[in-house]
Amino acid sequence: MINFLYTSHGSSPDTNRWRNIVTACVLILILLGSFLYSRIEREDFIAFKDTLLVPQDFSLLVLSDSVGGDAVFEPEPLRIPTLSASSTPLDPAQFSAKYMLVKDGETGTVLFSKDPYITHPIASITKLMTALVLLEYEPDWATTTVVIGPDTLDTHVYAGEVYRLGNLWHTMLIASSNKAAMSLVHAFSTEEEFVARMNERAKELGMSDTTFVDVTGIGEGNISSASDSIILLHEALRLEDIREVITLPEYTLYSTVKKKNHHMWSTNWFLLNNPQPWIYHDFDVIIGGKTGHISVAGFNFVVEVEKNKHPIDIVVFGAVSNETRFTEARDVGEWVYENFVWPTN
Repeated sequence: MINFLYTSHGSSPDTNRWRNIVTACVLILILLGSFLYSRIEREDFIAFKDTLLVPQDFSLLVLSDSVGGDAVFEPEPLRIPTLSASSTPLDPAQFSAKYMLVKDGETGTVLFSKDPYITHPIASITKLMTALVLLEYEPDWATTTVVIGPDTLDTHVYAGEVYRLGNLWHTMLIASSNKAAMSLVHAFSTEEEFVARMNERAKELGMSDTTFVDVTGIGEGNISSASDSIILLHEALRLEDIREVITLPEYTLYSTVKKKNHHMWSTNWFLLNNPQPWIYHDFDVIIGGKTGHISVAGFNFVVEVEKNKHPIDIVVFGAVSNETRFTEARDVGEWVYENFVWPTN
């Protein structure tokens, strides 16, 4: 710090006086400059801030292709279906199924429900998750593997036979073969590790009501809710390798044990039409679905259908018979299309 009162030895009073005056002037100029600079910065900031706060009109904004830039995007409003004023009520008690759910495929709007959040054994609907996890291994469908599992599980393939992975993939998803599922999993992993990944994947998808204990669905511990099963179906249908196969009505596999072709029909009777529809329905498109049955579960079915370009998801859990799960899915789906209205724009 400068001492204005200090007089160095040998200097005259006049010399010290002028030195102090010059020093003081320099300090005053520095302080004045700092003040003016901060004032100018503050005024510039205020002016900039005021510019930001002025409401901007972007309605006349036009982006030229020559200069590039992002286009102005206005999201389309959700087309949420609403119950028609002339709708007829539908009593959940008229169905044999214990649990049911119908959702709009685009918005997720619930259109009909019967205890959709109660967990229930899902049986072979499990195979949709098995398929999702198998695809994580990026299988080469042309490679081969050996069939495993006791023949009591099903008669579509036999233990010891050698098939391409693609053959077993079709057999698992079309005919719901348990041995095909087990053999595919065994080609890549142990069942214990595979099931652990199935449960991880369920959590990743937000399926909080779902637990898997095996890869086929024959165990009673494979449980889910109707609500969760729609999440699973949507994820499965998102993948072409699954979507294309589960919409096939039939498949033929040559058995090296029986020395003849083995013809398999899809377990989804909505797809079957030979020569007459096995289950009459009024839907335009069957986007995809999966069945499941064990004694404690009854007859389960999850499917996505479409009519007039409006997809809906239907779940039937615990129906009393194989045919009933399809007729009840059909009836509730057709009621939805007859009684709900979708906005046109």
